[in-house]
Amino acid sequence: MLIAERLTGPRPAYRVRLERGAVSRFADAIGAGDAVHHDSRAARAAGYRDVIAPPTYLFGVDLDRGGVLELLAEAGADPASCLHVEQEFSYASAVCAGDTLVLRPAFGPAPLPARGALEFVARTTEVERDDGTPVARLRQVVAVRRAPGEHV
Repeated sequence: MLIAERLTGPRPAYRVRLERGAVSRFADAIGAGDAVHHDSRAARAAGYRDVIAPPTYLFGVDLDRGGVLELLAEAGADPASCLHVEQEFSYASAVCAGDTLVLRPAFGPAPLPARGALEFVARTTEVERDDGTPVARLRQVVAVRRAPGEHV
């Protein structure tokens, strides 16, 4: 059975409150030096509620808090053999420090056929605010190397 088949379907939603320091550290790590990612006054002057998270920030949150690697392991994948293939995101509104978000992840087969020892798994995460207002939709594809002798 394919890893994607073992994982397919929604996973439990989880709630995250974004902290200013974590947003700023992430921005530093990826080289996003714009003041709106570090200084709440600059962010407010630019029209945001607080420091704004860089677009890829929610992928890090989802990887960490959503237990992606743990879920892959439970489905039979070796997390050390999993490779990030692609990601895409669409935002309905800015994500700022102080926001409390609800993330609703789901796994499914990727739109790529298995290739040799590689299988592809897609994860889509819908993100909304506490009040149900849509914030973003995240999608990522992970390549999972099947164990030697394991067949589709």
